Amino acid sequence: KQWYQRRVRGSTGVVFKKCKEMMRPVRKTLRMLENPDTDLDKDDQLRQTKEHLLTIGQQIEKTCEGKQEEWITEWTENLWVFVSQFTPAGPNQLKKLYKKALKQKSDTNSKTSKKRKR
Repeated sequence: KQWYQRRVRGSTGVVFKKCKEMMRPVRKTLRMLENPDTDLDKDDQLRQTKEHLLTIGQQIEKTCEGKQEEWITEWTENLWVFVSQFTPAGPNQLKKLYKKALKQKSDTNSKTSKKRKR
């Protein structure tokens, strides 16, 4: 985890400051990810965490729209490292959870649309 922190914070903190600015629209969601609602049972906490990751992941994707591939690769990694500062999970685990939540949401939406067509 410390390696991740050094990567984003760096010696001057420039990358951290850029990440902070890019993620400003989801600042409240990052705080909720950092401090989950402990009154919820485990299933509801997991559902809420997935919702937060969907919001955060969509912001990361929105930030990367229209950029060059090299920029996208570097900054996607930097942004997930930044997000990992708000949770015990590492950036790779967060990306996997985001992709899984995105797939589940897509699958649910596709099932719902099939039911409507009937």
